[in-house]
Parts: sequence; structure tokens; C-alpha cells
Amino acid sequence: MKRGLHISVLLALVLALPVDGQQVPVTSQYLTNGLVINPAYAGTREALSANLSYRKQWARISGAPQFQTLSLHSPVNKKEKVSLGLMADYLTYGVTKDVGIYAFYAYSVRLGHGRLSMGLKGGFDLSNTNYNRLQFPDGNPADPLLTGDMKYTLPNMGVGFYYYTDKYFAGLSVPSLLTYKRDEADQFRVSPDYSLFRTYLTAGTLIRFADVFKVKPSVLVRYSMHEPLEVDLNANLIFADMLWVGGSYRISEKAAVALLDLQVTPQLKVGYSFDYQLGHLNNYTSGTHEVSLRYEFAFAVSATSPRYF
Repeated sequence: MKRGLHISVLLALVLALPVDGQQVPVTSQYLTNGLVINPAYAGTREALSANLSYRKQWARISGAPQFQTLSLHSPVNKKEKVSLGLMADYLTYGVTKDVGIYAFYAYSVRLGHGRLSMGLKGGFDLSNTNYNRLQFPDGNPADPLLTGDMKYTLPNMGVGFYYYTDKYFAGLSVPSLLTYKRDEADQFRVSPDYSLFRTYLTAGTLIRFADVFKVKPSVLVRYSMHEPLEVDLNANLIFADMLWVGGSYRISEKAAVALLDLQVTPQLKVGYSFDYQLGHLNNYTSGTHEVSLRYEFAFAVSATSPRYF
């Protein structure tokens, strides 16, 4: 059986489980666009910030995930208390296509030497699994259930908190509060299950060695009651506030990540990451590629006052 069939059938069977819900895919560029994992990140760039990213996971494996996002968020005024945002994402894997469309609201207050942002996310998840696209060796499905399609359009929401200063940041979020359950009529409905929450905890700091050289270590922890604890350890070396060179290690996935970002102008940042599998997947894939673009239009973006978080 072809490798592409293995991955397609496996992913299709996973989707056939009775409980399902849109989950936030793992990305390596979340430090560039924190809105992907935390609604409270909206407006914290203190500018109108547009982000575009594309992730091709496990290259050379047919049917492996591909994830694209487009987001826009900004404070509504210079006082920066209320911020709004929009995000659309598109995820494909196997014979499944997922689309998410969300709006964001965040309110921030001064707290100590920094700001505390509290954010909400609301929108819709659209999913379509087309089992007719599966390819089998004899041309016929092994199970009659793997025919036709399975689709739904259902609401979802998320919540988060984000605290940041010029020296450090910390965030806590649950990007998806709702899960979906398939009933006896093969129809999906909202079925909240708190035990299926994925909770994200992020933290990091900025260490200044000189005006032209800084280090930004950070950590991301993803927790769920029904899955192993996932931890990303990250570090970025920042040269002259223009070149960011770093790396990450994703413990549960056993993946090493190389990160490269270029601050082309005070408004434009371009990022690239490469994930190298150290576990058994290394025999089947040449790695994971991800690119991101961030452009900031307004308010206080300047070369003399760069933002690191």
C-alpha cells in the first residue's frame, strides 16, 4: 500500500471518531503571530498588524497537513484599551478540509510595568471530509462507511490572557472552547467537553547584551487531559534588531526547528522555519517548511522603538 494511502486512511479514520472539534495546529511561527494561539494577543503590537503564513508539514508524505492563516488586528485608538481582529485559516489533511473564520475582541489595562490584555474569540468552523477521494489498492473501499462525505458548520469560541512589558511576556489561553459530537444520524452538534480543552501557556523574556545583540528565550506548553504534555523550548538571537536567528525543540514530537526572521523595514518582517524530525517520521519526510509575513501599518512602528513581543 502506498504511503499516501496510509496517511489518508489514518486521518479519515481519526475524523470518524464520535467526538471531534477544530483544534489549533502546531505552528513554528506563533511568536510572529501570537493571535493563532491566544485571542488576547489582538492589539498588543500597538499597530494595525497584518499577518500571512503558510505551513507545509511532513514534506514528501501525501495527505500530510497544510495550514494557512490570514489575520488582521489593531487597537481601535491610540489609548489601546480596546482592540479588534479578524482571522481566517485553512487546514487540509488527508481528504479533509477545515476552514475557520473568527473575530477577536481584546481589552487591555495598565498593570505594573506592563499591560494585561484579556481577549475573546468567536466564529465558525467549517469542515468537509470527502471519503470518495480515498484511493484503495483494489479500487473499492474496505469499509462502506468510508464513502460519501461528512461536513459541518458550527460555532466555536476561545479565551485568553496576555501580559507583556518591554522585558518579558506571559500568556494563558484556550483557543477552542467547544467540541463537536456526531450523533446517531451522522450529524455533528456542539457538545462542550471541558476535559478536551487544549490549554496554551507561553512565556519569554528579552536579555540585552548590547544595543546590537539580544537574546529572546521562550517556552510554549500545551496541556490536555487526554494527551501527553507538549513543550516547545525556543531561543532567538537578535542582531541589530534586523536579523533573528534561532531554534526550537518540540519535545513530544521530537522535532528540532531552525528559525530565521528578517526585519526588512520597521513595518515588514519575513520569517522562515524548518522542522526536522528526530523520531520515526524522519524515515518518511524531508521536514516541515513554514513561511510568514507580517506588515504593520499604523500608530507607533519605528526603527528607534522596535517591539520584541
